[in-house]
Amino acid sequence: MNNHSEYLPIYQRFIRYVKVGLLALDQESREEVIAFIEDQQQSSGGFKDRGEQEDLYYSLFGFWLAKAAGLEQQLEALQNFILQQEEELNLVDRYSLMLLRRGLNLADQGGLNFFRQLFRRDYPVNFSYQLFLFLLVFDARYGYRRKWYRIFQSLIGLYRIPSGAPCSLVAAWLVASSQVGLKTNRMQARLMNYWDGEHGFKAFENGISSDLLSTGVALFALREAEAELRLLTPGSLNFIQANYEKGAFLSGDGDETRDLEYTFYGLLALGCILDSEETILN
Repeated sequence: MNNHSEYLPIYQRFIRYVKVGLLALDQESREEVIAFIEDQQQSSGGFKDRGEQEDLYYSLFGFWLAKAAGLEQQLEALQNFILQQEEELNLVDRYSLMLLRRGLNLADQGGLNFFRQLFRRDYPVNFSYQLFLFLLVFDARYGYRRKWYRIFQSLIGLYRIPSGAPCSLVAAWLVASSQVGLKTNRMQARLMNYWDGEHGFKAFENGISSDLLSTGVALFALREAEAELRLLTPGSLNFIQANYEKGAFLSGDGDETRDLEYTFYGLLALGCILDSEETILN
């Protein structure tokens, strides 16, 4: 596929699933979520983290949520905030800024500088996680050029995720494997080892309880791999519902703090288990 207009980047699939999750809520809950999103935006236009400070990483979640909810005023304010941001040294912030610029249709960096930014190694992030972040940003810009993914196919296929890896890493690798066209049956089976057997996905295989982050990313990865989710739906729905609190979703592991990140994961998980292919593409 080489038609730019027909390709749906991964981050846009996030937004579509979140929108499905948002529309699945009753009207009162949906209005509460929208009010929470609006409340999390600072006067500068950036979205705030758990410490009430504007933050690029949390602004990325704020963007995905605001876009799914159709909050044009908030998106315009965020765009003004992003226009004032300079290049970030922190890898997570740098990738967040690149995704925000792309999502908000702001001026892109030139090709050479784009790759220079992606390949800078100035922040201690696990190699496989860094590669997935790279793929997310790369996909947003060049994903429609499918032949480019051949560059990563061998690397992803040969890499072996270490034992004890978190659920989020396995899920990320499953998404990457699906994206480059590799067979994913074994990776799907490994990801299912994190299912707690009743409610959701755990952060680690030997963990005790599930959490919403792990559940959200695992369900998204399985959906992208075209796995059957029907057996996971009843327990996941109960888990998601149990962690809804006044317009936001909690982490599910006992933390009572409401924030944009877990609200995103809650709606992502909900959208993934309720969505059909027909809904997501129309």
